[in-house]
Amino acid sequence: MNLNKVVLCIGTSKCIGDSLGPMVGENLCRKINKANIYVFGNLKNNITYQNVDILLSKINRKIQNPYLILVDSALANKENIGKIVISKNKTIIGSALSKSNYKFGNISIKGIVGENKDNNIKNYNILNNVSKNLIQNLSNKIQDKIMQYLYV
Repeated sequence: MNLNKVVLCIGTSKCIGDSLGPMVGENLCRKINKANIYVFGNLKNNITYQNVDILLSKINRKIQNPYLILVDSALANKENIGKIVISKNKTIIGSALSKSNYKFGNISIKGIVGENKDNNIKNYNILNNVSKNLIQNLSNKIQDKIMQYLYV
């Protein structure tokens, strides 16, 4: 079975800590040139909790055998800030702000951008005060890993 790889870059450019996915998407859109690879989400066209269900429906209707690779920022323990977590499990988007029950994807790639305080207001403030340098570094590393995976 021929899989069509679909990279979903989750997040919004309106919040620096949540812009990791869109930054990865922006870079990937410029570099990918294979017919069976699709990238959704960049700095101009954000994928968020509010529009992901519509996009997933569209993908399932228009792309045969989609293999979903999700890229998102995440909050975790303080010692994990700056790390990249790759998992072959479905992921829940928006959980740092208790927004989501969407669980989907074949591979999840999360960049840890801040400490999870288990409090929506504190987590929102953390996401708004993440270093741009951290986001750029994580974005470059994740983009490189995805490019290696897609072009193997």
